[in-house]
Amino acid sequence: MNKTRTIKVNFLGSHHCQLAGRLELPAASPKAFIIFSHCFTCSKDILTAYRSSRMLAQQGYAVLRYDFAGLGDSEGDFANSNFSTTVEDCLAAIDFLARNYHPPDVLIGHSLGGTTSLAAAVDADCIKKVVTIAAPSQPAHVLHHFDHALTLLEQGIAASFEVAGKFYAIKSQFVSDVRQWDMSSVLTRLTRPALLFSVENDALVSEQDADELKQWIHADSTIIKLLHTDHLLSDKPANAKLVKQIVTWLNASTPTGC
Repeated sequence: MNKTRTIKVNFLGSHHCQLAGRLELPAASPKAFIIFSHCFTCSKDILTAYRSSRMLAQQGYAVLRYDFAGLGDSEGDFANSNFSTTVEDCLAAIDFLARNYHPPDVLIGHSLGGTTSLAAAVDADCIKKVVTIAAPSQPAHVLHHFDHALTLLEQGIAASFEVAGKFYAIKSQFVSDVRQWDMSSVLTRLTRPALLFSVENDALVSEQDADELKQWIHADSTIIKLLHTDHLLSDKPANAKLVKQIVTWLNASTPTGC
């Protein structure tokens, strides 16, 4: 197994918050630089992000995984976040790598992080390819997490919602923000190839979401269905297979930086 090393980094993101990240570096000069964006309410240390970044580094890629504002080790109040701020955070990560290491070539995102990556790629000239993993086609998809809190939020009343046993405070601005994003319109401006992973029998994101993204992206796009796993790719063999397929796709036409 190729040795890798991890560097702790920090950079300024949305709302002038310091975002925490980890840059996974391969033993040799990187084939390309990648940014990995995590799922909704998750962090850079969730297994999908951690494993994928390490495995990609072992294959010769440099990977920056980071926490969105208000999550993980990053500064900020999650209640002030929304889809627009996650896009800002992703663009800030791109700028950080470009200024301090090398312009990133690839964006990878898991779940809502995948939708974020697609939106950010539209305005990032250096990005050559995008990979999404079980990504919803529209940001408003995450509102299903809010349950009864959505009724309060729609009345302008702050509330909280639960994900995996943890409660998150949120404000009504989140609802209005995710609803004003229309990815079918945004993606008409995306001209970079995309690799879209869907999970068979995903309990959170339908396979139809990948079909919609493919239809909206104005570039070559490929859908790969992941079998015998779950939304979080909890089992390591499935995660390893995912990374192998990503590497194969990247190597077919190795991206170069700006």
